[in-house]
Amino acid sequence: MIALQAALPPLTGLRQALGRHGELSGQEVETRRLLREFLTRHTSLEVYDLAGGLVAAHREAQGPCIAFRGDMDAIPGPNGPYHGCGHDGHSALLAGLGLLLEGRRLGKSVLLLFQPGEETGQGAASMVQTLLARERVAAVVGFHNIPGYPLGQPLLRQGVFACASQGLLLRLQGKQAHAAYPEEGCNPIPLLAGLLGALPDLCRQVAPKGLLLYTPVGFQAGGFNFGVSPGEGSLALTLRADRQQDIKALIQAMAAWLKARLPQGMSLSMEDRDVFPDTTNHAPLVEAAAAILEQAGLAPRFLEAPMRWSEDFGHFLRAIPGFYMGLGAGEAQPGLHTPGYVFNDGLLSSGLSVLWALAQGLTPPSPA
Repeated sequence: MIALQAALPPLTGLRQALGRHGELSGQEVETRRLLREFLTRHTSLEVYDLAGGLVAAHREAQGPCIAFRGDMDAIPGPNGPYHGCGHDGHSALLAGLGLLLEGRRLGKSVLLLFQPGEETGQGAASMVQTLLARERVAAVVGFHNIPGYPLGQPLLRQGVFACASQGLLLRLQGKQAHAAYPEEGCNPIPLLAGLLGALPDLCRQVAPKGLLLYTPVGFQAGGFNFGVSPGEGSLALTLRADRQQDIKALIQAMAAWLKARLPQGMSLSMEDRDVFPDTTNHAPLVEAAAAILEQAGLAPRFLEAPMRWSEDFGHFLRAIPGFYMGLGAGEAQPGLHTPGYVFNDGLLSSGLSVLWALAQGLTPPSPA
């Protein structure tokens, strides 16, 4: 058995090694190697590959099985992939939980899920499907470091913790013409511009009270040839809402608006990209976690509103009871996905205390 404080030096070394080897979604080869090597060197946990990631299993003959999930991919940066979201720290914390599990008896089995591909929204959907074909999991816990909150403070929320989001690519195919005779062609720019003007009203119609946002992120049509009326154009939007169902309703409203105004000779196509479901927590487990953390003196805080960013952990919560939580990364810590962000290694101690308290105390509800 290893004490929490004794686990910190090797964990800090692991986090820093992972930080030096950031890899994009679906390319986490060195990351997986470093984690496997660490776990097999320091623990006797069963370690196996799963859906591009790793699972480390602490098995006991009696009791339920609970899972803790950490992500491990990096994001693109000006100098190559870097861990601008702290997934290196998440993986280190999960490995630290493996150190604390070594030689213990908890009356339950615990799975540590090292998930790839979170940033593209594809990793969780694949991992949870493959996991449930192999393991019986009664509850699942996910977590993320969150700058702007006191270091190590657990952040909980009933209902939606993180918003649903997705990319939407709209393409209009018309007909190119000479700019002197635009009526002989079919130019998509006026229709795309009209849609942008109509989107505020469409959002209000679909979700008059809840959060529903659109962000134009790309537009392509024509060029700087003043003799040509273009015949094709595309618009890329990021859509965000408390609930995925509102995004689907907005897409349907946009499609209806466009189809009602499509000129003869123009066609429409729509393509979903990077789909993240809402991350909606299961109330009984959030209540149980709050009680466990309070009893451990870890002072959880309940958030008033969902995080606007998205998390593919929602795929897990659609299949397994569980919850997603935040870990305060420090009030002066640079924001996620910013150039100055580096995972705060001071969170390894306090974050591991939170995970260890939950691993010991969490009991999944009995099936109905």
